Amino acid sequence: SRYGGEEFSGRRAAPSGEDNKLQALQNHADRPASLIDHLQLQIGFLELDAELAFLARQMTGNIDQRGYLIGSLEEIASALSVPIERARAALHVIQGLDPRGVGASDLRECLLLQLGESDLLERRLIGEHLQDLLENRLPKLSDLLQVSLWEVKEAVGLISLLNPHPGNAFTVHTESAVVPEIFVDEIDGNFNVRIEEGVLPALRISPACSSMLRQEGHNPKVVDYVRRKIEAARWLIHAIEQRRRTMLDIAQAIVDHQVGFMRQGPGHLSALTMQQIADEVSVHISTVSRAANGKYMETPYGVMELRRFFTGGVERADGGIESRDNICGMIKEIIDAESPRRPLSDAQLTKRLQQRGLDIARRTVTKYRERSSIPPARLRKRH
Repeated sequence: SRYGGEEFSGRRAAPSGEDNKLQALQNHADRPASLIDHLQLQIGFLELDAELAFLARQMTGNIDQRGYLIGSLEEIASALSVPIERARAALHVIQGLDPRGVGASDLRECLLLQLGESDLLERRLIGEHLQDLLENRLPKLSDLLQVSLWEVKEAVGLISLLNPHPGNAFTVHTESAVVPEIFVDEIDGNFNVRIEEGVLPALRISPACSSMLRQEGHNPKVVDYVRRKIEAARWLIHAIEQRRRTMLDIAQAIVDHQVGFMRQGPGHLSALTMQQIADEVSVHISTVSRAANGKYMETPYGVMELRRFFTGGVERADGGIESRDNICGMIKEIIDAESPRRPLSDAQLTKRLQQRGLDIARRTVTKYRERSSIPPARLRKRH
């Protein structure tokens, strides 16, 4: 590409002894911490004029975590106070960097940037028929492009290797360990709940403060101040103990409802609502919601968030309620056994579940299928 008679390339520069290259290398870590660092490191090794290199570095700030360009080229050029042609040249530099596909404005451009010039069929599929491609309409694409279904499949196989979010590889994920606050112990066939004492601090009134109230000669204002602080501390200790008792009551009520899970595992969760637990423990439903939020329980089948035990359900033919998680499991089981050439529609899934004794509507099946991140039938089809 050219701008104002200048020629530039997105390829790496040939090795040389120039100080600026050595300085660029020394000023960067061996493994860049972010996508922006990774892009700017590469820009430092390119044979670019100073202004273009500066613009390219500035423009990396408009690359999001996925690797896509934020905003239009016109907006970026205006913000940088440069002609749009110069901004386009800087963007071309970025789009020539690693990872391939970075700097695209949308999915279509991202995928095209990752293809070679000889990938003509793949370019037509992405450039002209992306929606049909996303919806797995391979026979239609074969007719539209006047090529065999085998050729379309081969091209789709190559396209499936492209990365729609090239920047994700540089996203740093920080995960903290989950520390359960509640533990379930099986004693003589019964499941009992306990709260780990080390999680909640042991609070007490300082003896030194208490003795101040009994000593004579203290300033009455000081005594009154200490008395009020001790009363506040007692209230806090009482509130924490009350929270602990409420948490125990709520957790025990949950476990009593989920004995099937405790004995046999995730496939045996019972339908349960927060209102049911609130009624049993004699608290407001908001209290149950707060108690379950961010709290974890160690069970015979691993650590689970309390909210996982609250699951809606569907009525069975025998009058019982099948939990939402169990229904999602049934849907996945049925789909795993289907023919990839003739995947089951949501209406057919509904009939299969009804044959298992569930009074369930098709829209509910659709909702549960989507909740399980299972694509619809047309996207599961293999031609």
